[in-house]
Order: sequence, then C-alpha cells, then structure tokens
Amino acid sequence: MDALRYATSARPCRHKNEYGMEEEPTGKMGLDGEAVRQLLQGAVLKGLDPHALLRDAAIDPAVYGNARAAIDGQALVRLIRRIQFALDDVYLGFFAQGCRLALEAERLLSFLHCATLGEALRVSIRFTDAMSADVGPGITEEHGSGLQHICKYQTIPGVNRDILVWIRFVWIYQFFSWLIGRPLVLRGLSIRGPRPIQENGFDRFALFRCPVQFDAPVDALSYDWDDLAVRLVHSSIKEYDDYYASEPDWFDIPDRGPTWRERTQQVLIDFQRAGLWSAPVEVVAARLRTRPRRLRQDLSLEGECFQDMRTRLRGELAAAYLLASDLPITEIGLTVGFSEPGSFSRHFYAWAGMTPSAYRTEYMADAAKVGAATVLLKDRRIA
Repeated sequence: MDALRYATSARPCRHKNEYGMEEEPTGKMGLDGEAVRQLLQGAVLKGLDPHALLRDAAIDPAVYGNARAAIDGQALVRLIRRIQFALDDVYLGFFAQGCRLALEAERLLSFLHCATLGEALRVSIRFTDAMSADVGPGITEEHGSGLQHICKYQTIPGVNRDILVWIRFVWIYQFFSWLIGRPLVLRGLSIRGPRPIQENGFDRFALFRCPVQFDAPVDALSYDWDDLAVRLVHSSIKEYDDYYASEPDWFDIPDRGPTWRERTQQVLIDFQRAGLWSAPVEVVAARLRTRPRRLRQDLSLEGECFQDMRTRLRGELAAAYLLASDLPITEIGLTVGFSEPGSFSRHFYAWAGMTPSAYRTEYMADAAKVGAATVLLKDRRIA
C-alpha cells in the first residue's frame, strides 16, 4: 500500500498499522497530507513536533506532507483539538496574538444564552472584535437577501492563510449548525484564495453546499435571514465540550438530496457538452420538471441566479482551456460556442475582467490555477 487513506464515508474492514492506528485502503478521499502539513505550520513555528501531534491525535505521522494520503472528518476534529490543546490557542498558532482556550470559553458563554442565531452571531462578532485585532470580523447586509459575515484574518509569516480561512469557516459552519440543531443553509462563501486542488479529487468546500466565489475581494460567509431567526437548541459549555469531544465528522454531508443549484448546474453542464451554450431557463426547467419562475425562485433562495450560473460555467470552462491547453484563443472561443473571436473576447472580459490573452499571460505561471484548470477541464471537456 503506497499511501494511507482515512475514509470520509462508510468504513470498510481495516487493519492496524505499526502505530496501532487503523489503516484504510487507497482510493478514499479526504483532506490530503499537504493540507495537514499546512494546518500544523503554526505549531511547528512554535517548536512543536508535527509527527508527535499527529500520533497524539491517533493519525499516522506518515500522512504529514503526503499529497497521496488523507484523513477523514473525524480525524480532522482530533487533529484540530490536539493542536489547540498543545498551544492553548484556538487559532492554531497562526496569529501573532493567539486566543487561549479559557478566553474562547468566555466568548462562547457570551452568546450561548442568546435567543436566536442572528443575535448569537452579532454578540460573537462584537466579542471577537474586542478580543483580537487579527481576526477582524464584521457584518454587512446584502440588499435584504441575507447577512455577510466578513473575516479579515491577519496571519503571521510562514503559515498558509488559505488553510486557516478554510478551517475557521468549517468550524463556524459546523458550530452554528450544532447551535440550531440542523445544517445551516448558507447563501454563499467568498474566498480570497484560489480554488484548492487535491490529487485525490477531494473538494474540501463541498461540505458547505453553497456557491463559492474564489479569488474574491474578501473572505466571508453569507447567511440566510431565515436561519438567523432560528432559535438556539444548545445553551451550555458542557454541551459543546461533549459535542466537540465526540469527534463529529466534519466532512459528513447530510443526505438532503441535491439542491436546486446542484441540479441546475448539472443540467447546464450537460447542455453545454451537447453544444447548447445558452440554454433558456424554460428548457432547463422542463428538464428538471419544474416551472421557470419556480426554478428562479428556488435558486434565489439558495443564493444563486440562473443567468449568472450559466455565464459562470461557460467562463470557467473557457478559462480552463486557456490555462490547461495549448489551443489558440480563436479555437477556444469556437469550442465554447462563440462564432466570432470578438464576441468571445467581449464575453470573457465581462466575466473575468480581462481579455483571454491577458488571462493566459497573467495566470499561466500560477501552479494553483493551472492545477484547478486541469481538473476542471478533465471533468468538463467538450468532446
């Protein structure tokens, strides 16, 4: 076996490795060893042994830095808890000024007795803002459709800021879901960093089940007003400690069936593969056995817009061809359904904010973007 895998779903029969830890078959998906290494960067800078921390979390240290190995959602919880306890820092050593666990308990106490999630969110942000300048939380209303929770995260040199944004957003999502007794229905995420790509194909943002904008101007979660009005079902530190100690699977996605966003996106991709690049909402709605107006409404409730989704999918594919192929720009335009080069350039500029040639020049040396483009092109290439 050339790599260890820690499952994210049903667990097959496994055996113990030399560390007395369960070893799983290859081919399973989870957070890869490179991301695990990044999560441990703050601890390493503080002089701690990452392999010892992994062993203490019942994770094989061979995972560390190994892009072909992965851990599941329960192992992730154990690892985060182990780092936090070892450093006495909620933020894993990524900030110049950490947050001791005792202070985090006081922060939780400040809002656990709030009536609703919206009230708890506002109290939590006020407390956090007073506690640390490195977190920089804030909230803004989004034209009446929801609330945007912005996090500025001023990390120290030598750590990967993107992995901290991800793990903090995972914690926020899982904690607030636990507070209200059901998964949050987020309207969307904004992520300043690029889309992370893993060799095993695992999408670490899939658990949020909402639209994600990468390379965004801010890092933010967008909440739905309906969720903010929900009453809290938990109100004590002991309940939270018991929940956290139970090793919940943070990668588990409740079986609620595909969302309207997911279903619509798949239909649009199918139509694009067939050469129908601007499928009307009436045609897509008919395929989904719903009405056009109802489809638009259902997508809006999930923070999505039909026309924006259609444009984005086409733009993403064009961008993937620009970075992950050597096709001439004119041929790429024809491939994604534009008969005139000028029309392709105008539409691409409207989507990406730069011309196709400028985009290719700007990002061809960006390994993360090229990796993301390669994966997307492999999945959605037009035959």
